[in-house]
Amino acid sequence: MVVEQLLSRTLNPRSIALFGTGPAQSVIEQCLRLGFTGELWPVHPTRSEIAGVKCFGSINDLPRAPDVAFIAVNRNATIDVVAQLSKLGTGGAVCYASGFAESGTQSGIDGRLLQETLIVAAAQMPILGPNCYGYINALDGIALWPDQHGCKSLTKGVAIVSQSGNVGLNLTLQHRDLNLAYLVTVGNQAACGVEDCLEVFVEDSRVTAIGLFIEAIVDPVRFAKIAVRANKRNLRIVALQTGRSEAGALIATSHTASLAGRRSAYQALFERAGVAMVDTPAELIETLKLLDQDGALTGNKLVSLSCSGGEASLVADLSEKTSLRFEQFEKQHHERISSTLTELVTVGNPFDYHTFMWGDRTATAKTFTAVMSGPQDATLLILDTPPRADQNSQTWVTAAQSLGDAVTATKSRGVIVATLPECVTTEVRIAAQAANVVVLQGLHEALVALDAAAWLGTNTSQEPPAPVDTAHKTRLLDEADAKSLLRKSGVNVPQGRKCVRNEVLTTANEIGYPITLKGLGLAHKSESGAVQVGIKDKHQLTLALDAMPNTLTEFLIEETVIDVIAEILVGVRRDPPVGWLITLGAGGIYTELWQDTQFLLAPTTESQIHQALKKLRIAPLLTGFRGKPPANLNALVDLVQSVVKLAMINNLVEIELNPVLVTPNTVVAVDALVIAEQQ
Repeated sequence: MVVEQLLSRTLNPRSIALFGTGPAQSVIEQCLRLGFTGELWPVHPTRSEIAGVKCFGSINDLPRAPDVAFIAVNRNATIDVVAQLSKLGTGGAVCYASGFAESGTQSGIDGRLLQETLIVAAAQMPILGPNCYGYINALDGIALWPDQHGCKSLTKGVAIVSQSGNVGLNLTLQHRDLNLAYLVTVGNQAACGVEDCLEVFVEDSRVTAIGLFIEAIVDPVRFAKIAVRANKRNLRIVALQTGRSEAGALIATSHTASLAGRRSAYQALFERAGVAMVDTPAELIETLKLLDQDGALTGNKLVSLSCSGGEASLVADLSEKTSLRFEQFEKQHHERISSTLTELVTVGNPFDYHTFMWGDRTATAKTFTAVMSGPQDATLLILDTPPRADQNSQTWVTAAQSLGDAVTATKSRGVIVATLPECVTTEVRIAAQAANVVVLQGLHEALVALDAAAWLGTNTSQEPPAPVDTAHKTRLLDEADAKSLLRKSGVNVPQGRKCVRNEVLTTANEIGYPITLKGLGLAHKSESGAVQVGIKDKHQLTLALDAMPNTLTEFLIEETVIDVIAEILVGVRRDPPVGWLITLGAGGIYTELWQDTQFLLAPTTESQIHQALKKLRIAPLLTGFRGKPPANLNALVDLVQSVVKLAMINNLVEIELNPVLVTPNTVVAVDALVIAEQQ
C-alpha cells in the first residue's frame, strides 16, 4: 500500500490509541468536543481511566490495531511504542516528543541518530513528527491535538499543513471566519511530510483550497506532480515559506548565490507549480478565505465601491504594488450606473458612491447591480462596521445586504473588504454568507489575497523541475578553462588565450587590439583590480599589466566586444532540494546595485526565457531604447538554453556568466565562473 493511502487512514481514523497522560487527556477532550464518534483507547500501565475513558494496560490489550495513535511519552519510550504499533499493523502515529533531529547533539545524545532509529522502528507505518503538535480534522470530528483550538465542525473547507505547531495553533484561533477543515502539523517530517498530506487533501472532495506554512519542500518533483493533480481538480494552493535568508545560498563566491537565496528558488518552484506565495499568516488566511468562497478569480480586473473618496484613493494607491487593475467603466456601463444616481455623484473606478443612498437597501442595491453588470472579475465593497456592542451598525448591515442583492441579481463575484481588520461584525458576516460573499479583513491583506487569487486564475501548474543532488567538495575552474568548456558546448565567448606574465605583450599582438586583460585565479576580478577592458595599444597594455596585483602569474588575453547594447547576468546552479535554478538579470557592475533579476527552474522553454527577460527593469535596453538598435534576443535565449544544458549534462555545481554582452547581432559571454564537484 502506498504511503498516501496509509496516511489517509491516519488522518481519517475510526479508532485512536493514546499514550501519555496530560496530552492524552487533552486529545480525548478535544475529540469529544469536536464530535468524534469513533473509538478512543487510552493506554496506561497504572491508570484505569483518562478523561472518563477506560484505559488499556498495554498495546497487547487493545481490541485490534488502531487506525492511528497519539504518542506523548519521552523520546526513548516513543521509539519502543512506535515499534510495537508498527508490528501490530497500526494505521499511523503522531509522535509528540521532541529531542530528535531538531535538537542536534546534546549531552552526548545524537538526536539525528535517534530519529533514524525511530524511522526504522516505524517501518511501513506512517508517522507525523516527531516534534509534532498533531492535527485536527474538523470534517470528521478528529483532534489529535493536545491543546485548545478554534476549529469547529464543518462539511467542507480549506486544509493547511504547517511545519510549526505553534503557528498551526494560532491559525486555528483566528477570528477571521476561515473555514478550516484540516490543520496538520508535520514537525521534523521524519517519515511523512508536506507532500504526503497534500496527497490526502487532493483526494478529499471536501477540501476547497490548500495552505502551506513551511520552511522547505523535501521532494520538489513529487510536490510539483501533486500540484498538477490539484490543478486538474481546480484546487488551488497558497504557500507561506519561511527561512528565506540569503545566508542559505550555496556558493559564496558567485554573484548568483548572493542574489538567489532560498526565497528565489522557492519562488521559482511555486510559480512553476502554480502555487501562489504570500508573506504573512494574515495574508495566507485571507487568500484561503477568498479561494474557499468560489475558487480563484477569472482575472485581475476589479471594481471598488466605497462611500468615501479617501477609501477610494487608498485602494488605488495600495493596488499599485499588485497586478490588480481598476479600469474605468466603458461608456454604456458608465451610463447604466449614472442612471441610478444623482448628478452630484461622479462615476469612476474606484467608485465613491457617496452617502446619498446610505441605509436605503433598494436604492443601494440598484446602483450596485448596475456596477456589477460589467466585465470585471470581482467587485469590492469597502465596508468598516462599528464593532462594539453599544454601537448601532444596522445601516452597515444594510450595505452588505445590498451587495448581496446585487450578487444574486448579476451572479457576479462580490467581496466585502474591511479596511481595518477588527471592523467586522457578526451581523455583516451573516448578511455576506447569505449571498456567498466573502468578508476580507484588512485592506492590505485583502489586496494581496485578491492579487494571489487573480494570479492563480491565470497560471497553471507545469511539468516538474529536474531533480538535483547536493554538492560535496567543489572546485573553481579558472576562467580560461571555463571558457574552453563553454566554447565546446556552443556558447559564444571572446577569442582569447591564456599566458604567463612575460607572454602578455606578444599574445596581445597576435590577437589584435583592442583587447581585454584579465588576471586568472580570482573569483571577483573587478573588485581586485584584475581586469582591464578596451586596451587600445602596447603602451596602455604595459600600464595595465603593471597595475595588476603582483601575486598574479597567469593572464587571459581576449578581444574586446564592441557595439554593446546591454550587459546581462546568466546563471545556472544546483539548488537542492528545489532544482536547477536559472538566474537572469542586469549584469556587470549593476548586478548587486540594481538586483534586477528573474528566476526560473530547469528545464525551461524559449518562451519562458523570453517572458523572464521582459520582466527585467533593463528590458527596454534589449528592445531598442532611445533610437538604439534592439538586441539579438533569440541569440540570448539560445545561450541561456546552452548553458542550462551544459550544467545539467555535466552535473556542474554552478555556471555564472557575468556579463554576457548583448549586441544587435550576437551575444558573447565575456566573464565566466564555473564550479564543479571535486573528483
